[in-house]
Formats: sequence, C-alpha cells, structure tokens
Amino acid sequence: MCFLLPALMVLAIVSCEENTKKKGPSVKTLAATEIGSHSACLQARIYFSGTSRDGAEYGFLWGTSEDAEGTYIRVEDELDENNTYSVKIEDLDPETNYWFKAVAEIGGEPYSGEILNFTTAALSYLDFVVDLGIVMTRKDGSTYKLYWAQSNLCESGLCPNIEDYGDYYAWGETEPHYSSLDPLTWKDSKTGYSWATYQWCNGTQSTLTKYNTFNSSLGEVDNVGELQRGENEGETIDDVARAKLGGKWRMPTRDEFRALFNNCTAAWETVNGHGGRKLTSNITDYTDNWIFLPAAGEMSDESFSYLGRSGRYWSSTLYSIPIHGCIVSFAENNINAQNNYLHRYYGLTVRPVWEEDIIN
Repeated sequence: MCFLLPALMVLAIVSCEENTKKKGPSVKTLAATEIGSHSACLQARIYFSGTSRDGAEYGFLWGTSEDAEGTYIRVEDELDENNTYSVKIEDLDPETNYWFKAVAEIGGEPYSGEILNFTTAALSYLDFVVDLGIVMTRKDGSTYKLYWAQSNLCESGLCPNIEDYGDYYAWGETEPHYSSLDPLTWKDSKTGYSWATYQWCNGTQSTLTKYNTFNSSLGEVDNVGELQRGENEGETIDDVARAKLGGKWRMPTRDEFRALFNNCTAAWETVNGHGGRKLTSNITDYTDNWIFLPAAGEMSDESFSYLGRSGRYWSSTLYSIPIHGCIVSFAENNINAQNNYLHRYYGLTVRPVWEEDIIN
C-alpha cells in the first residue's frame, strides 16, 4: 500500500491550498446582463469568508481595452442577501466590445475578480423612437403599435437633434430639390419647388403621371391613394422615410396624425431657439413620453414661408382632389393641429413612424 502515499500526500496538499484560499475574502465578476446598444448591467459577488463587511467598498473597472483599466465606477447600493452588487453603465457605443472586472476593498486590502467581456447590441428602431402608447387598427381588424421618431428626416437619415428642421421634400419625392440649405443652392435639374419641377407630372397640375384617384382631367388615373413603399410587386418606393431609413420606417398616414394629436396634450415650446409643438401623451402609463415637432414652415418656388412660426408636415395620404397631399399644420397661436392639404409640389418636412404588429 506504500505506493498510495505520494497520491495521498498530493491530495492533502491540494486540499490544504484550497482551504487556505477559502479563508480569505475574494470578489467574483459575474456575466453582464441587460445588454443593449447603449447600456449594460455589470454584476459581481463578494465572498467575505468570515471577514467583517464593515467599511467594504466595491465597484467595477471597465473599458474598451482588454485589461479593463479604463473607467472606475463605485457602487453605492448596499449588497443584497447574497452579497452581490450591480450597476448599469450607459452611453456605450453599439456593436462594441467592452471588458470589465469587479474590484473591492475589504478590511483595507484590495481584491479584484476575473476580467470578462460583452458586446453591445446593434442599433434598433427602439433607439430612435418615442412610445406614446398609440395603438392603431387596420381595416382588417388587426392592430399595431405606432412609434414616432424622435426627430425629423434629413437627407442622410434622422436628424441628430429633436429641434432640427430637417430636409424639405415634395409629396412622393425622395430627394430634396436643393444641394445645400446654407446657403440655399439648387440642384442642376431643379430651380425651386413648383409644378414645373415636380416629379409626378408633366409640368402642370393637370398632367399628373401618378397618384390620381379623380379623373383623367388631371392626368393618368391609377386610383392609388397612399404613397407606395415597394411592398408589392411592381411598386416603386415613393415614401421618403422608407427610402431613406428602410425597415418598417415610413411616413405617417392622415389618420395616424389625427391619432397623434387626439391622444396628446399640445403646447408651444422653444427648444434651442426653434419654436414648435410639444406633444405629451395623455394615455395612461405613457404620460411621461413626448415628442417635439419644430415649426419648419414650407418651401415653394425658391423661398421659405412661415419658418419658425408654423409647422407643416406631409402625411402619406393623397387628398380627395389629387393635386394635393394631406398635411398636418399648426402655429404658435393654434394649439390644435389642423388636418389640411397642400399642392404636392411644396417642400415640407417629414416625421417618420415605425409600426409593430400586436399579436393577440
């Protein structure tokens, strides 16, 4: 049996080392949770191993380098019953690797856990929308949640700031007529906003080439009353929000604009020098949510009108007399929006929406 002694001695030594390790405090880094495109929750657990908890300090080191030495964040919350603690870090970049480790000071001695990492999620529509609690019903009885973009549409996508006017589009066109707003410089093939430069006619309001539900006195009749989004075979994408942003982004319909103003409290406000309409949801559980529609006015021919005084936004809905598109308009002295119409060649701003089906 002597040949067993070396093995027994090794086991005894390992066991002794493990017991020695267990006697001192330690901190364990736990996997990150609630990982989004801009935030994540870091977690850790402290093993006091008989050492007093009094005066213990704890937190995390995290950053984009593999040694996790970028930023220290101290956690002020008390430990839970399992001696775990957590903190949410924000303002992260999407689709980016981050490394982190738990650190603590117990009895005046420093301790640290293993370095772990996570990758933030890609951007989604939820990063750019406001949920006002608005639910819409389609003709077939199905329902969908309607989310409103935080800002207006620019030529390169959504504007970075809620007060930005954005770009100006004729109804059913997907590019502005100008190449620069400051100073105003027209594209080679355009000289302002007029029937002469409008895409869907042959130079006059009686020569429509698309979107005519009236009669042939206004041009070709196709009985299409909503801007096409390329969803069916043979369709072009004439909804500028869908063309610029893709996905389920699109322009709101006339009825969706009505639902917006019917379910929100409206007030005139100024944000960074731009006046406009603040719309705060009055639907239960959503009353802290709001959007701001800047008063960007309109463009016709080669000039602006009502800039900073009135907001005029295209819907995707054709008016009953099809030389017009349906709009929503408001002004400082007009608390409620008016569902109105305007010649299709006018340059107006666009506020995109995103719809998500509700599965019953």
